[in-house]
Order: sequence, then structure tokens, then C-alpha cells
Amino acid sequence: MKSNVSQRFLSSNEPTRRVRSTRYFRIIFTLFLIALSYREARAQNYIVNYLGLNLDARDLVYYPAGKLFMINSINDGQLGYVNSDGQYRFLLKDSILIGTAAMKIQGNTLYAIINPVRKPNAIKGGSKPQLVKLNLSTNKIESVYELGDLFKGLHYVTDLTVDPDGVVYIADALAPVIYKVDKKGRGSVLVENELLSGITDQIKSIAYHKHEYLLVSVGRNILKVDLKTKAIYMVSIEKDFDDINSIHFTKEYLLVVSEGNADGRVHILNTSNSWLSGQVLRTDIWKYKRPVNIEFVDNRIYVLDSEADKIAQPDFSIRVIDLNKLPANKKRKARIIAGDVTILKKDF
Repeated sequence: MKSNVSQRFLSSNEPTRRVRSTRYFRIIFTLFLIALSYREARAQNYIVNYLGLNLDARDLVYYPAGKLFMINSINDGQLGYVNSDGQYRFLLKDSILIGTAAMKIQGNTLYAIINPVRKPNAIKGGSKPQLVKLNLSTNKIESVYELGDLFKGLHYVTDLTVDPDGVVYIADALAPVIYKVDKKGRGSVLVENELLSGITDQIKSIAYHKHEYLLVSVGRNILKVDLKTKAIYMVSIEKDFDDINSIHFTKEYLLVVSEGNADGRVHILNTSNSWLSGQVLRTDIWKYKRPVNIEFVDNRIYVLDSEADKIAQPDFSIRVIDLNKLPANKKRKARIIAGDVTILKKDF
């Protein structure tokens, strides 16, 4: 009986069909992966230009409770927001916020790092960078923490990240350190290491990973900082970047990197070994002015694009890279001038 069953199975055409189907599936799946990881991929994109606002914007950050993007102004301490129609609206102005370099939001708290002097090469005799906490429910500043006394020397803070417990980690472009400020406002130097040494006018960016480590960009390099052991590793990346302006984790902990050279690029990276090394999955080939900062919301990358290296840059753009949509041949670039047309809510 057993022999008869085997004979009947072997004489059937079903195995052949299954083998062919499996081969076809593998070919199709392989082609799909190649298309997904193509280095110069295009997603469905939108560009929104903001003209004449005189903001000199340096960061945008998403506020989930309000479903808004907060935008800063380094010049005059103005804080505004972009609503779901893509329109900019004024929120508040406070002299304490003049010199805001970067922001993060957790719950209803906005964390901002402030430099009292805009240009690092203009600093003489030290400076007193600050961490400011602002309550977005009341639009009131709750606290101002002085960071300059934590480490001797010149300072120019450029980025921050916040863990789920409200602990803030801050990168300083002119000091080889990372600052840590706990939720009770107690500050300290988390790590000091020559690998963290930067140069004048160089931006450092920082991102927190749920497995209790940080990624920090220094120039064209990315470092991994273990929060438990304080060990620092150089992340091996297969691609050589020019100076990195911003790094940001997606919800799935892919890494979005904005590159700040003359032909700025935005890349998506993945890792197979907890960021001891990284691979570039795709690159957005749009020619940016200078992708200053990035945010990731609902599988969309929002890129703040501005010639922020100039003394003053009143105009900026927000480019939306929608990873949910495949590119359409006739709609690969959708230029929208804010104020002249209505932007569909699905775009923001």
C-alpha cells in the first residue's frame, strides 16, 4: 500500500507544476526585492515651497497630538507649525528660543536646544548652550537648563534625541562629548571620546534606538554608543558619505540619512548586526539645496530643504517622499507653491 501511494505520487504532474510555480515565484520575488532596493529609486513625491516667511528654519518635528509639524526660526525665536493643508501658521515667539538648533517632541513637551551665538566660528571665550522644555498644551516654557557648565571649552549643540523615559541626549559639535539630561533636569556628560571630536561648522546628529544605544553622525561617519557599557563603535557603511546633516530612525528602525554636500541626497539604510555595519537600501535622487533635517511619519519622509549654510535664508521647502506609493510616470515630481494652490490633506 505504501509503495502504491509513492508510485501514484511520483507519476503525477503535480510535482512538476509545483517546481515550476516555485521557480516563477522566486524569480518574481527576486525582481521585487531588486526594485525595492534600487539605489536611485523614486517614490511618489511632493514639494512644498515656503517663500518670504523670513524664518531661517533649521528643524521640523512632528507633533502627533496636534497632527502638526512644528517649524522653528533661528533668527527671532519664532515657533510655528505646518497644518494638514501644508500651510504655515504662527504659534508663538520668545527670545529664549532665539538660536534654536534642533527640536524633539514627546507627548505634549517640546525639547529644544539653543545656541546663544549662531555661528560656531564667532564664539569667543565659551558659550552657554541651553536645553529648553516647552509645554505645547499651554505654550509656556517650563524649564531652561544650562549645558555649558557640563564640559569646559567651546560649545555648539546641534542635535538631540529623547528616550521613552524622557531622558535627553545632546550632541555638541565643538566638544567630544554627549550630554545626558534626565527627566528631573539633572545633567551630566554621558561619554567623552576623541571619536566624537568635530570641527567648526560641522553638524552632529543623534538618534536613540530602543535597544539602548545611540547612533551619532560626526562629519561623514556614524558611531554607535552603547548606553549600558558606554562603548563606542565606528559603524561600517558600504557607501562613503559627504558630511551628514541628519539621521533619523523609522518606526521599523531603518535609518534615514540626509547628506549635506552640494548635491544633497537622502538615503535609507538597514543593518543585519545591530548597527555594527549598515547597507544603503535606496537613495532619493532629487537634487536638494541642502537637506537640513528630516522627520519620518506614517511611512513618509519629510525633508526640510534650505540653504541654511548661508548667513540668512528666509525661504525653505518641505519635500515629502511617500514610500507608500509607487512612482507614476507622469507624476514623479509634483511641485506645489504654498499659498497659490490648495494642498490635499493626504499629502501631509
